[in-house]
Parts: sequence; structure tokens; C-alpha cells
Amino acid sequence: MEKKVAFLCDSSADISEEEAKQLGIYVLRMPVIIEGNEYLEGIDIFDENILAALREQKKITTTQPSIGEIVRKWDELLEEYDQVFYLPLSKALSGTCASAIRLANESYNGKVFVVDSTFVCYPVIYMLETAKKMLEKGYSCEEIKQKIEQEGELYAILIPRDLTALKNGGRISPAAAALAGMLKIHPLLKVENGGIDVQDKVRTAQRAYKAGIECVCKNVDPKEYDWMIIHADNEELCDELRKQLEDATGCPVDKRVFKSVIMSHTGAGTIGFGRIRRLQF
Repeated sequence: MEKKVAFLCDSSADISEEEAKQLGIYVLRMPVIIEGNEYLEGIDIFDENILAALREQKKITTTQPSIGEIVRKWDELLEEYDQVFYLPLSKALSGTCASAIRLANESYNGKVFVVDSTFVCYPVIYMLETAKKMLEKGYSCEEIKQKIEQEGELYAILIPRDLTALKNGGRISPAAAALAGMLKIHPLLKVENGGIDVQDKVRTAQRAYKAGIECVCKNVDPKEYDWMIIHADNEELCDELRKQLEDATGCPVDKRVFKSVIMSHTGAGTIGFGRIRRLQF
């Protein structure tokens, strides 16, 4: 008998409640903390509130959902579904993944499948949609989990407009941010194997965007990947750069938007170029 499966992510996947309902995906909403006050993303704080706080240079941080909240969500879904397939934020960026894997193995064996994730932002949704297609083709949750863990690949370059949000969130020192601003240095942050690191540092924004496109296209066959560009309140520039990425790859490029959780870390104006390896099944 075919099992009924619920597909779950957390709100670092940059998906609204409306879109999640349309796609048949459930979302575990993450707490966002502004100047010490905690809110639940998508419930009592929204993108426009984050943008306002960023403009006012307030300190914004995020935290993982509590174990109690994860358990509550799983139990709620298991009242309606036979199994839960959960793809959380990358294990390198959040403790949620490791905690959820441990909890699933200890108390939900055979009922909850947690991917040992290296994904972040919209690619989480992309992989969940792929997982749904695999389920329709007859793959089990365990087989889908193994396929994503063994063959799933995300590579992206993030280019913040400035370093204010990274400074206010404590990710770089005020001195380093001030020096970078004075020298007009734009860092290229790479997302690889689920972690974020500095790929390069470039003078002027235009050079940074050109270098970002070159980085994501380097040493790959574009036809083996799906391509994306993601922006944080920077749509006009995003449209211009999307055309450049399409010209560089010869492939269509999906345009997405950074929402509250990721935007609170990188800041308004951030542009991301990315590729996701297309799984064969």
C-alpha cells in the first residue's frame, strides 16, 4: 500500500505560506530576534519588517526551532500522514539538522526521514519538489534521502551590497566592515557543501557581479544544472544580472527572493548566483 508522505522544510528555505500551500509543502517557522525581541518568521514578523529593521541598522539574529516545536510539528503531521520527509537548513549553518536526525533515529524510526542537508534558501524547495517527483515514481523516503545526500549539490555565490547586516549580526568585526567600506571592497561569499566562506574580495560592485557569474559557471557543464538568481529587495539589478547569467550558461535562470531569515543575515540589496545539480532518476 502506498504511503502518504508530508514534505517539510524550515523557513530558511525562503518560501511564503501561500507558496508552500500551493506546492503542498509544510514549513517549520524559525524565530527571528531583533534587538532582543523574538518573533516567529511569517507569523508575527514579515519581510517588510526585516527590511525596516535593516534600514535602521538594528541587530538581527535568528535561532533554530526548539526540539519541542519540531516534535509538535512532526506529531501533528503524523496524525494525517504515514511518514514525514524533512529537509532542514544545512547542517553547517544550523544545529537543527543534527538535532532532528538524532531525534528521528531515537523516537521516529521509519516515520520521519531527515536529510543530512547541505542546502539553504530556495534550493531546499527545489530538492523537495524533486523528492516529490521521486516518490511519485515509486522511490521510498529512505531511497530519496540517500539520493539527495549522495548526489545533491548546491553551489552559489552571495554578494552583499554592503557589510552592515553582517557587522550588526556579529559575523564580521566593525573594524573589518569599516575598512572594507573605505576601500570599496565587495566580498564574494561562496555556499559550498552547506557552508559559507569567502571566495574572493573584489573592488567595485560591477567587478564583483562579473566575478560571481564566472565562479558559478567555472568548470561545469551548464546543462547538468538548474540555475537561479536570488535577490534581497534589489529587483531591477537582479533582472539585469539574470540576463547576464542566462547568456553565460545558455540556460534559463529562475529568479527568486531572499526572505526574512536569510535576508536578516546578508542584508538588503544582496544578490546570489547559484546552480543545483539535476538529479537523475
